[in-house]
Amino acid sequence: MPEEPKPRIANPDGRGEFIMIVDDDPLVTLLVERVLTTQGYRIITAADGFKAIEIYKKYLDVIQLVITDFKMPGMDGMALFNELRAINPQVPVALTSGFVEDDQLGAMMANGLRGFIPKPLTQQKLLEKVRSILDGLQSDTRTRPDRG
Repeated sequence: MPEEPKPRIANPDGRGEFIMIVDDDPLVTLLVERVLTTQGYRIITAADGFKAIEIYKKYLDVIQLVITDFKMPGMDGMALFNELRAINPQVPVALTSGFVEDDQLGAMMANGLRGFIPKPLTQQKLLEKVRSILDGLQSDTRTRPDRG
C-alpha cells in the first residue's frame, strides 16, 4: 500500500510557533494561513476533524496550538476538541465560529478550551487572539510547579 503524502507545512522555516488550522472552508483556511505565516508562524492545515486527528497524532510533539472551526461536516469542533483531549489532555485549542451556543462554548472553556475567535475573522482580531493564547500558554508553563 503506498504511503500517504506528508501534509504540507506552510512557512516551515518560520521562527514562530507551529499551529494547526482545521476548517472545512478552503478560503478561510487560506486566509488564516496567509495572515499567520506573514507573522512567522509555521502552519499545517486539515479540512476536517478526522484529518486533523490523523495529523495531530503525527505532529503532537510540535503543534503548539490548534485553531478549529466549530461548524464542520462529519465531526464538529466540539467533537474534535474532545478527541484531541483524549490524545493529549493538555492540547491547546482555540475555536472559531460565526455562531456557537453559549452553553456549548462555556462547557468547552470549562474543559480547557484556550480561546474563542469569532467569525468573520479580521487580521487584527486573529493575530491578537493567537498571540494572547500563545503568550498565556508560555506563562502557564513558567508558573506551573515542576512535578518531576
